[in-house]
Amino acid sequence: MFVAAITAFAPEKLIEAQVKHTYTVNSDANGHYGDPSAGCMADEKAVQITGVAGDVCTPACAGTTCPTDVPSGVTATPVCALQDPTGNKYCILECTPGQKEDTQCGTASCKSVQGVGICTYDDTVHPERAKMIQEINSKPGVTWTAKAHPRFSTEAPGASKNLLGVKGNWGVDIREAHKAGEIKPYVPSPHVAKMIEADTLPASFDSAVAFPQCAKTINDIRDQSNCGCCWAFGGAEAASDRMCIASNATLLMPLSAQDVCFNSNFDGCGGGQITTPWSFIKSKGAVTGGNYGGTGAFGGGWCSSFSLPHCHHHGPVGNDPYPAEGAPGCPSENSPRGPKACDSDAKDPHTTYGSDKYTFTGDTHFGTNVKYIKGMLVEGGPVETAFTVYEDFENYAGGVYKHVSGAMAGGHAVKIVGWGTDPSAGDYWKVANSWNPYWGEKGFFRIAFGEGGIDDQVIASAKDAKWGKK
Repeated sequence: MFVAAITAFAPEKLIEAQVKHTYTVNSDANGHYGDPSAGCMADEKAVQITGVAGDVCTPACAGTTCPTDVPSGVTATPVCALQDPTGNKYCILECTPGQKEDTQCGTASCKSVQGVGICTYDDTVHPERAKMIQEINSKPGVTWTAKAHPRFSTEAPGASKNLLGVKGNWGVDIREAHKAGEIKPYVPSPHVAKMIEADTLPASFDSAVAFPQCAKTINDIRDQSNCGCCWAFGGAEAASDRMCIASNATLLMPLSAQDVCFNSNFDGCGGGQITTPWSFIKSKGAVTGGNYGGTGAFGGGWCSSFSLPHCHHHGPVGNDPYPAEGAPGCPSENSPRGPKACDSDAKDPHTTYGSDKYTFTGDTHFGTNVKYIKGMLVEGGPVETAFTVYEDFENYAGGVYKHVSGAMAGGHAVKIVGWGTDPSAGDYWKVANSWNPYWGEKGFFRIAFGEGGIDDQVIASAKDAKWGKK
């Protein structure tokens, strides 16, 4: 294939790129600026811009104007902004990087290069994945957006299995823990019980809004790296939130997923149960610890921050600066030994492992239906849950997720923070994932009630649990 260097011109600085002169012509294309993998229109070339992942079909400029027949759903602006060494000019779709719900490029992604946003389609997509994405985005009534992501684009659906670390059947585990007397069913307070009976619980709820003094921890999105310790993250995050809420923000700090994952389980990256974090925190206590490298809302200086690096996870790249799973900088991780001392950069009063343990007294509760889970959220804040992930979830980029296609990939633990109703999609849970804040909807996702068993069984410390130093 012969390629020629071109540039995209911004007001002050040109951006290098390449035009692919060999491409498939698709006379049935739905407008200009489509995905080269599906073929470009006869008056287009496939363009790849240096420093920007993916490629896009580009028509020639007519003077300074560009065709406006963009693909369905696209709101980005066609601009004459590319130029090859011979002076030929081409059009691209200009977008604004970092928008909350990045639908401006349709099924493409808004990539940033030198301050300019350009819509491009992710590189070579595995035919099975491409078929899945096309099926999702073309199926009437689908309530979420699917996009390919470079980490998984060349792989068949199901490549997410290494992060789905909930072992076995979490519902059975919770029932067994109940039989053993380790946890108890949630019983709502008289006030909330009346609301449940009268069906007068709020139509929507967000823990960060209901408990603003603890919004910093509730909205703190963490990153489990390339390790299957979702079960520990979901627990450490929800426990941090409930500790803050129960103490009226006098204990506003992140509990360590490093401590929970690797001191309660010798192979935390290999998976675990959602009951384990709560039994560990109650019996042993957990030290403080935030994100890898002191990133995120809480920064560094805690006893034991997560030691495995940030990674880009499933879904489109967007503005995510982290390396993809399996790429240099984000290898498949083995479980490190659990911490026995605080990190070298820990700061007072979190420098001594044995004296930095936080725990609770009281019961651990579980909830088993939508109304009772809502009651747990209203009274005590976020809860940990698990759900069955299907292969299409790997392509989630926003909206209210409902399974459309693909086989089961595994069980994944997350933190429910609230609920709401979408006019088209119906009732949903708002959920915090542990795949960094660049994933999904700024680290969160919305999922329909009942989807994947998301609300079959949840777990958390009791609303009246007392939190403090071990």
